[in-house]
Amino acid sequence: MKLLKFLFLALFITSCSNDDAPVNNSDNESLLKEINPDLFYSDFVPVNPGVMKFTLEYDSNQKLTKKNGGFFAVAGSTGYNRVYTKDVYTSFVYSNNTVTIEDFSTSPDFQVGKNTKLITLNSANQIIAKEIPNTSSPYLAKKQIFTYSENKLIKITTTYPNVPYDASDPNDYVRSYAENFYYDANGNLTKTEYLELHNGVSKGEKIIRTFEDYDNSTNPFKKLQLLEECFYRSLSKNNYRKYTEIKYYDAALSYESSRTWVFTYESNGQIIIK
Repeated sequence: MKLLKFLFLALFITSCSNDDAPVNNSDNESLLKEINPDLFYSDFVPVNPGVMKFTLEYDSNQKLTKKNGGFFAVAGSTGYNRVYTKDVYTSFVYSNNTVTIEDFSTSPDFQVGKNTKLITLNSANQIIAKEIPNTSSPYLAKKQIFTYSENKLIKITTTYPNVPYDASDPNDYVRSYAENFYYDANGNLTKTEYLELHNGVSKGEKIIRTFEDYDNSTNPFKKLQLLEECFYRSLSKNNYRKYTEIKYYDAALSYESSRTWVFTYESNGQIIIK
């Protein structure tokens, strides 16, 4: 009954005023304070898309500390797969070169999983490692290593370090994943290839993501790499306006989707994010 009540109320949530102006920082860029999740997601149907927004908070050093707004999963039988709510938030806690990222609910009607992520940063504040614990099974705990070349991310390797492996069993293997990143001459991400690997050999899932139709505006998301929704957008100099995702399984096409955006710009050509 609580879930039905929550869904009913969610349909009538009205959006807050959008008078939050960007905060100017010392290097003449701006820190985004409000963004619409519609800029990122392309593969889900929320109950109430008209009210979606994230509001972002920063500390005195201009580090992201909180994302207000999130999603509550619902049964697929409802015709949707999640509902937006302002009662979910994500916290970013810093300690030296590490960041702990966790989700929380402020509502007495429901709880959310913490989805804990432990991030390690280098001296340039780039992600070099990410650990994703799994409370239900230590064998599903993920570790990701980020590799850079000429200050650009070129590869993310994902492993499951606690998975047992019997090398004498011909049907057993070590599963891992690798995502390779490619850029154009302007420093914009053009494509990634995400591969499932069995003992280092590509097999199983493969995802090709392409990023196209870039504008000439400064990218306002470059400092939001810790925000998973912004991660791919944070990697480029400018802003892509078309995204395509093609999934294969054992070389057979299993899924394809494409998404385009129409942005508005100031008179000087800079993108307007609301």
